[in-house]
Amino acid sequence: MTTPPTPTPTHRARGDSRNALLTAARELIVGRSYSAVGIAEICAHAGVRKGSLYHFFPGKEALTLAMLDALYADFEREVLIPGLAGANGLHARIEAFVHAIHAFEARMQAESGQLPGCPFGNLAVEMGTHNPPLRRAIRGHLDAVTAHFRSVLDEAVQDGELPGYTNTEALAEQWLALMEGILVMAKADQDPATVLRLGPALVTLLTHSPPEVPHAR
Repeated sequence: MTTPPTPTPTHRARGDSRNALLTAARELIVGRSYSAVGIAEICAHAGVRKGSLYHFFPGKEALTLAMLDALYADFEREVLIPGLAGANGLHARIEAFVHAIHAFEARMQAESGQLPGCPFGNLAVEMGTHNPPLRRAIRGHLDAVTAHFRSVLDEAVQDGELPGYTNTEALAEQWLALMEGILVMAKADQDPATVLRLGPALVTLLTHSPPEVPHAR
């Protein structure tokens, strides 16, 4: 009886190469900037040939878009879902979210030696005015984050923690804006403890909001 041939590792190797490129793009672009990193450096960092990148992606922009998708998936899994769904009551959820953000930033700093702040916000500032595909992708990810916030606020309205007339869409956008500001400050300090220090501002915003929340424009 003959032994069947060992399956070739081609598909696994290809998957490893793609993942290596995504990881390299994330480490280099998030750690520095989009403009400061070239394709050759990404490939060298990933340990793959330049042709491998073009096998999976048309170019650096497409690789970055895929990297942002993967980064959002990690953020959702590590921060949004456990931070916002794992506690009871609005106040407790805000605090859990702040601690989840702090842990996420601290881990990224430990892995890379830098605290990145918000990678989506960083790229929006750098590329938002002259790269429409990246701007639209970043806006989509920020909208997805805001949708998580609004879901929490809608539940708080249903539970009577917020007034029934609360404009949760506008308040969720304010939550996002304040979170982005906190992450800018943490990046400036290069200290994840800044997230914990400024996090109580979210409690103030979201639990002591004025009776009339202006409608989102």
